[in-house]
Amino acid sequence: MARDNGQAFQALDAMIAKIKAVGLIPTEVAPQIADALHSILDANIAAGVGPDGKPWPLTKKGEKPLKNASAALTVRAVGSVVLAKLTGPTALHHLGIARGHIRRQILPSSRVPGPMTAAVKAVLTKAFQTRTGAK
Repeated sequence: MARDNGQAFQALDAMIAKIKAVGLIPTEVAPQIADALHSILDANIAAGVGPDGKPWPLTKKGEKPLKNASAALTVRAVGSVVLAKLTGPTALHHLGIARGHIRRQILPSSRVPGPMTAAVKAVLTKAFQTRTGAK
């Protein structure tokens, strides 16, 4: 009986270690999530669409706006938090306070769009499965 209890305690200790390790996942995968979100935002900029997938209004000349907006975008991990930031005139266009007052949103402002949510979920799911052996 003592042997069975010893094996049971070993199994329990292993399970506890896996559960504790799950808590480390957000910090470990935040850089991967930042990269995935940066790719999505870059693709949106290249396509000339906002985070909701709706096209931005064209320029007065009828051209796709903010062609170089990716240069003003940074997405990085700080601990378990992912920060996305726009700088310069691109930030003004995002807010709709540049000359012309046309808002061309780049970053989501209220709800995280489906493609971004799916990217985050994919990274977290893979990390969870790797960490716990779950499938």
